[in-house]
Amino acid sequence: MTGIPWDIDAEAALQRVPRLVRPLARRKIEQRVRRAGGGRVRLADYQEAEARFQAVRGGRTDQQLEAVLPTDNRPGVPMVVVESCHHEVSACPNALLDTSRWRRAVEDWVAAEDISERLRRRLPDGRILFHHKLRIAIAGCPNGCSRPQIADLAVVGHLRPVFHAQACTACGLCAEACPDQAITVDQTARADRDLCQGCRSCAAACEFEAVELPEPWGEVVMGGKLGRHPHLAVRVGLAPEPAQAVELFSGAVERYLQNARPGERFAAWWIRSEKGGR
Repeated sequence: MTGIPWDIDAEAALQRVPRLVRPLARRKIEQRVRRAGGGRVRLADYQEAEARFQAVRGGRTDQQLEAVLPTDNRPGVPMVVVESCHHEVSACPNALLDTSRWRRAVEDWVAAEDISERLRRRLPDGRILFHHKLRIAIAGCPNGCSRPQIADLAVVGHLRPVFHAQACTACGLCAEACPDQAITVDQTARADRDLCQGCRSCAAACEFEAVELPEPWGEVVMGGKLGRHPHLAVRVGLAPEPAQAVELFSGAVERYLQNARPGERFAAWWIRSEKGGR
């Protein structure tokens, strides 16, 4: 269907939209005008659409929007989306990892191994949608603000406090402070390793220096996704440094590229392969 006429001021306003998404914006606005019975796009039509768009974008940058918008399958289209928490900006006290350093290591691997282009070549001709892309999340702590639980690949900052029995008075302050009820106190305090999230509340509460905080590490998880059959990512290993996380990511992605069925998303392939599928 051909386009409909635009008033001069509406056309001028459209030119402020980033070039990459401008054709999509034009098409969507014209569709709205047609559905309303109009035959021409006026400035008020554009302004109404712009207001709706600003509400939808929710503070996302143009680059972030480009990552989620449909685009033609052509060489150079980014096929890897890396998301990390913004603890540097928010001065978050919970961050255990320098997520910028871990993110750089992941992005360097993606570029060096041409991961994006190799993923793109697996797709048939046509449109590339957001769910076709490989999603990688870097979370500075178990709170998981960058949603590692539903990412294809992710690394989450963790640590395990060490309790020194000789210094512990069994006062119970650490157990009271623990938000995950991971600490029990008998003759001395102990933490349940499955419940402990490494938030450091116990160390802050202890008045006797009985809790030692070791160096944090990255917990590597894979296979997270939403959709019709949602699945939370599962731990596959620990990475003291970004290089170890990248090694685990690389091994999984190489197996995916070699063995996945046509059109199969990474998380779906990973879940199937973990369950013994071929």
